[in-house]
Amino acid sequence: MVNKKAIKLINNEEYEKANQLSFILFQKKNMKEFLEINNLLLEKNYIPALPLRGYYHLIEDAYHDNNDYGEKYFNKYLEERPDSTSIRFQKAIASSAKGNEEESKQIIDNLIENYHESPYSDELITCESKEKLCELKLIYTFEKESDENCLNYANKLLGEYPDSILAMLIKAKLLCKNNENQEALKLVNKCLKKERVIEGILIKGDIYINLNQHEKAIKCFDIGIKSLSGSKEYLSIEWYHKKALSLIQLQKYEEAMKCLNKTMDIILAIEIRADLNEEGIKLLKDCEKEKQELLNMGIADLKYSKHTINLSKLVYIFLALAILVNFLPVNGTVKLAANIIFLITAVASLAKQIYESRF
Repeated sequence: MVNKKAIKLINNEEYEKANQLSFILFQKKNMKEFLEINNLLLEKNYIPALPLRGYYHLIEDAYHDNNDYGEKYFNKYLEERPDSTSIRFQKAIASSAKGNEEESKQIIDNLIENYHESPYSDELITCESKEKLCELKLIYTFEKESDENCLNYANKLLGEYPDSILAMLIKAKLLCKNNENQEALKLVNKCLKKERVIEGILIKGDIYINLNQHEKAIKCFDIGIKSLSGSKEYLSIEWYHKKALSLIQLQKYEEAMKCLNKTMDIILAIEIRADLNEEGIKLLKDCEKEKQELLNMGIADLKYSKHTINLSKLVYIFLALAILVNFLPVNGTVKLAANIIFLITAVASLAKQIYESRF
């Protein structure tokens, strides 16, 4: 049943208040009532309801309106209000989500060059500041363009907005990559004094690796790992792996083995839900290689210990048992059970070999 208050407001043609009510429900994650009110407002051709619907498909709808990401609603709104900064920004995000990176970049560039605050008071989606638009462009530059271009733009952004956390972090990351560690460390420390951002702590860990200060690096990675426990643990793969490499440098091989196993466990857990990308497969292979090097050094893998009977050995054990039982004077049920156990073990061993051969 549609919200009674909303129906009353719409019947009284108080569309703006009804739209505000729908937005409150949206913020409270009550999507059912939000959509009911939004549909009624769209039926009344209330223009300010369009971007809210687009925003819903952009960030909340699991199917993103058949991967349109709300763009058709943003476009329809912009037909009526083409000078809306807020909704042009949302359209840029939707275009990027659809893979239209160049179009998205052009919109952002245009918004920055001709920046003005959105003139419509009934828009409920926050208008982005020019600084935020510039930061979005920096992210795009970092992901798509050369390190040199990105560093130049980060410097330009810091010249205009010296307190931009994002610009400081990206610049520090690039400096670290270029082995300009002292300058990178100063920048990260400056950033962390302003705001304790996990990404800054992790960049600091990378800097310490470059400086061969692995104890300090591990402390940084541990902070990152701890911050992403539970459902977000999959995001900490890289940090577990880097921690393992630092532990190897410190000759703490048993701990390194545990970290490598943890890295692999998380990667394989991701694979259960979705296919691994090339980066994930490469990291898995790297972990296997690093584990093998530790095993060659005589470091025990406690998770897959040498004391654990592996499947291939079990196959031979149960094969011998099955043969023995078939020659002994035992009833048919026992013989059948022994043969079934052998077959199950053999199939499991074969499946394991096929699975592992992929890596």
